[in-house]
Amino acid sequence: MSHSRFAEMRQDCLNACAAQPEVRAALARQHIAVTGGTGFLGSWIAEMVAALNDHYQLGIRLDLYARNISEWPQQYPHLAQRDDIRLRSQDVRSPFELAKSTSYVIHAAGIPNNRVHASDPLRVHQTTVAGISNTLDAASQLDGLLRFLNVSSCLVAGTPQRPGPLSENDVFPVPVGQLHKVYVDAKRSAEMLASIYRSQYRLPLSTVRPFTLTGAYQQLDRPWAINNFLRDILTGSEIRIHGDGSARRSYLYGSDAAWWTLAALVKGVDGEVYNLGSDEAVSHLELVKLISAHAAPAPRVALNTAPGKQPAQDDLYPDVSATQRRLGVRQTCNLEQTISKTYRWFAQPRA
Repeated sequence: MSHSRFAEMRQDCLNACAAQPEVRAALARQHIAVTGGTGFLGSWIAEMVAALNDHYQLGIRLDLYARNISEWPQQYPHLAQRDDIRLRSQDVRSPFELAKSTSYVIHAAGIPNNRVHASDPLRVHQTTVAGISNTLDAASQLDGLLRFLNVSSCLVAGTPQRPGPLSENDVFPVPVGQLHKVYVDAKRSAEMLASIYRSQYRLPLSTVRPFTLTGAYQQLDRPWAINNFLRDILTGSEIRIHGDGSARRSYLYGSDAAWWTLAALVKGVDGEVYNLGSDEAVSHLELVKLISAHAAPAPRVALNTAPGKQPAQDDLYPDVSATQRRLGVRQTCNLEQTISKTYRWFAQPRA
């Protein structure tokens, strides 16, 4: 990674954590474990821990558990070569142990890619359900556990049947036994398992439900709208929008997502759920225009490429008022900054 790319990400992390010295103080000298640690959220948490340790000398130790750890060190040597960040090879579908000194556990292992939901639903279900069960078992053996944070999904609420943001208490019907809903059903089961362990084993446990997160460390081959738009614009391809472009989403930048997650470790309350996302909703058509402003010439946009898939109203973005009130967090990268930073991450050379 070039120095300029690293420097901007470092400043993003410092901006995100600047307003909460009490959270920084509580994280000092703690040992954090993250399953799914080489994914988007885990990588940004590593970036945040590196910034906290270098800038504030907090002495945090971070273990990143992941099934495949071979590529991450080559992609991000500025993180992998640090003494305070350790990679641990572990498939959460099998029982394992956490380092005995671990004080915080973030369970972020999962397979949100809906292409895998279709091609290998058994692995999706096992990673989600057996994965949290094994991680909870490992956490229950820790003498000094301060909090277990389950990273769930906004999809557990079901498909919204009204316009507007979703609160943590919104629930809509989910059809039973449909394979394309395997991730949703598995995440719901994972939340139930978390509740059982919290009740039966008195684990200090909270849950975050991510909406759309974006920025550096995202993978453009993932089948999400913003990834598709970015990839098509960067390759000079036509932008294809399913429906009329009115579907609304929101986008939380990686540095904010990482800090909100760490704040939930410190300020989270047992049994509470926190939405993790931006409340700045934007339609797909507006999003394409924002991204296209960074490219020349402007790409051609095709609407209604899959009109049968467009519901009358398609909103999926969070109400984060409870998260901001309970965790004391705020968004430090607005929508325009998020789009600009994400576009430049993919457009600039990686040398």
